[in-house]
Amino acid sequence: MLKKYLHTILILISLQACTNSDIKLDDNVPSTNNDSISIWIKEGQSIKNNNDKKLQLLQKAVHYADQQPIDTVKAKYYSQLSFNQSFTFDSTLFRIINKKAIKLNERIQDSLSLANSYWDLALYYDKYAVQDSAYYAFNEAQKVFERLNEIELSGRILLEMAKIQIEIKDYIGSESAIIKAIEQFKKTGNTLFLYHSYNLLGILSGALGEYDNSLSYYNEALYYLSFLNFKNYEEAQVINNIGVLYRDKKEYKNAIENFFKVITTKNILQDKPKLYAIALSNLAACKLYSEDTLGVKSIFKRAIDIKTKEEQTASLAGSYFNFSEYLVYSKDTLAAITSAKKAETLSLESENLEILLQTWSLLATLDKKNSIDYFEKYIQLDDSLQKEERKQQNKFARIRFETDEFIAENVELESEKNILSRQRSIWIAIAGGLFLLGLSIYIIITQRAKNQKLRFDQQQQANNQEIFNLMLTQKQKVDEVKRLEQKRISEELHDGVLGKMLGARMILTGLNKRVTEEAIAEKSKALGSLQEIENEIRSISHELSHTAYQKINNFTDSIESLLDAAKRNVAINTFFKFNEDEDWDSLDGDIKINAYRIIQETFQNAIKHAQCSIFEITFLRTDDEFKIIMSDNGVGFKNVKGKKGIGIRNITSRINKLNGTWNIESAKGKGTTITLRIPIRNKSNNFDDNNTRFENV
Repeated sequence: MLKKYLHTILILISLQACTNSDIKLDDNVPSTNNDSISIWIKEGQSIKNNNDKKLQLLQKAVHYADQQPIDTVKAKYYSQLSFNQSFTFDSTLFRIINKKAIKLNERIQDSLSLANSYWDLALYYDKYAVQDSAYYAFNEAQKVFERLNEIELSGRILLEMAKIQIEIKDYIGSESAIIKAIEQFKKTGNTLFLYHSYNLLGILSGALGEYDNSLSYYNEALYYLSFLNFKNYEEAQVINNIGVLYRDKKEYKNAIENFFKVITTKNILQDKPKLYAIALSNLAACKLYSEDTLGVKSIFKRAIDIKTKEEQTASLAGSYFNFSEYLVYSKDTLAAITSAKKAETLSLESENLEILLQTWSLLATLDKKNSIDYFEKYIQLDDSLQKEERKQQNKFARIRFETDEFIAENVELESEKNILSRQRSIWIAIAGGLFLLGLSIYIIITQRAKNQKLRFDQQQQANNQEIFNLMLTQKQKVDEVKRLEQKRISEELHDGVLGKMLGARMILTGLNKRVTEEAIAEKSKALGSLQEIENEIRSISHELSHTAYQKINNFTDSIESLLDAAKRNVAINTFFKFNEDEDWDSLDGDIKINAYRIIQETFQNAIKHAQCSIFEITFLRTDDEFKIIMSDNGVGFKNVKGKKGIGIRNITSRINKLNGTWNIESAKGKGTTITLRIPIRNKSNNFDDNNTRFENV
C-alpha cells in the first residue's frame, strides 16, 4: 500500500514546496544597492525569451565582479550573483560563480555569506533533482548556520533536507530532521514554519502507516495555521492531505468528505487550479474504491483536463492510472489499456517511477499479449529503485556520520582550545600584574617629580603676582595724577580763559554800537574771531576731560553733531555712512580723538576752500584696520609737491601718532577725496605681552 500511493505523497510535497518558498530571507542575502551588478541583475530579470542578451549581461557582471581588487567587495558581488539564480540561468556559469562565492567567503571568513552560498548551490541541485548533491550542500549550510546560532535558518535548512530524505524513503532520517527543525522554530516562535513542519511530519507519518500520529500532526499544522493571515488555500491543502490519509486507511467516506471540502473552497479553481485538480482526482478515486461510480468518469475527465492545461505531467500520470482502474471496474479493458499506456508515457516523461511501477503492474494484468514483458520491466525497475534507495540512504547516512564526526572533532578542538585559553589567560594575568607593578612605580616617581615642580611653579607664580600687584599699584597712581592734572587744566581753560574771552566779546559788542562802517566791520571781524576761539577752547576743554578717561562715548554721535552744527550756518549737504551694528566706541581713545580732529579739520577746509555742496564721510572697520574716507564735490586743486599747508601738516602729524597712513586724491573741478588707514591695536595681545614680560622678570 505504501508504494501504491507514494506518488500522491510526492505530489503533495511538491505542493508544499510551492507554499514554502525556497527563496532565502532578504536579511541574509547580500544587499542590492544601486551598483552596476544590481542594475544588470534587474535588467536581466526583466528580459524575456532572449537568453543571448541575458547571457551578455551575466558575462559582463561576472567580468566586473572579477576585476574588483578587494576580496570583500568581490565576495559580495559573487554572492549576489549566486543568489539571483533567475539571472545566472547558465548552469556552467552558475557553478563557476557559486564556487568562487564559496571560496571567497571562506577566505574572508564571512560565515553567514558562506552558508548562503551553500544554500544557493543546494537550491540549484534540488531544481535539477540531483538529490545527493542537494542534500550535501544543504547539510554544509546547516552546519554553518548552527555554528553561528542562526536557529531559524538552521531549521529551514533541516526542513529542506527532510523533504529530500522523504523522496528517497529515508523516513527515519527525515523524521529526525523535522523534529529538530520544530524544536528550533519553537525557540523563535515562527508559526509559519511550525505549520510547514507539522504538515510535512503528517505526510511522513502517513507514508510510514502511522495514521493516528499523522492525523495528530495535521491538526497541529491547522492549529498553527490559524495564527497566520492566509487565505483558505493553505487550509485546503492540509485538508487534502488528511483526505489522502483517510484514503490510505480505506476510510473512503471520511476521505470523500475532506476532498469535497477542498474542491468547494471559495475561488480555489481560479486561484489554485493545481490543488483543485489533485483533490478532484483523489475524490474520483475514493468514490471508485468505495464502489460509488456515479459521476466518477466525468470527475476524472475534468481533473485530467485541468492537469493537462496546467501541465502537471507527473500528477496527470496518476490521474490516467486511476482512470484506467475505473475503466477496469467498468469492464472496458481496451479503454483501460489505452489509459494505462497514457499513464506509462507520462510517467516516463516526468520520471514518476512510482506511478510507472503501478502502471506496469496493471498492464501486466490487462495486456495478456505483453504481460511477461511488462512484468519483467516491473521487476527490473522495482529492484533498481530499491538498490538506488539503499544507495542514497547509505550516502545520506555517510554525510550525517561525517557531520557528526565533524561536530565531535569541533567539540574536542573546542575543549583543547578552552584549556589553551585558560593557560594563556594565566600567563596574561601574570604579565599584566608585572606590568601594572612597574607602571605603578613609574607613576609614583613621576608624580613626585611633578609635585615638586608644581610647588616651585606655584611659589614663582605667587612672587610674580606680588610684583605685578606692586607695578599695577604704581601705574594706577601715575594714571591718577595724570587724570587730576588733565582735569585741572580743563577747569582752568573753561572757568578762567573762557570767562575772560566772554568778557572781551561783551565789551566789543558794546563798542559795536558805533555807526561808522569801518568800525562796524572791524568789530564784527574781531567778534567772529573771538567766538571761534571760544568754541575752540570749549572743544579742547571737553577733549582734555575725555582723554582723562581714554574714551569718547557715542563716537558716531559726536561726528554727526559736528556735521549738523556746520549745516546750520552753511548751505551744504552732509552724509555719514557707517555700520550701525559695529561697536565704534570700543576704539582706543587716541584713535577717536585724533580721528575726530582730522575730520573736523578736513570738514572746515572743505567749507572754506572747496566751495562744495556735498561732503561725505564713510567709516569702515576690519579686525586690524579702521578706515575713514572723506570726499567732497568741490573745485578741487592741483597737488603741488613740496607745498604743504598747516591743515595737511596737522593731518600728517596726527596720522603718524597713530602709526597710520593717509592719501589725498584731488583734481581741478573733480572734488577731493582723503583716505585714512589707522591700525587697530589688540588690547588683549598687549596684555599678554605685558604678562609675558612680567613672567620673565
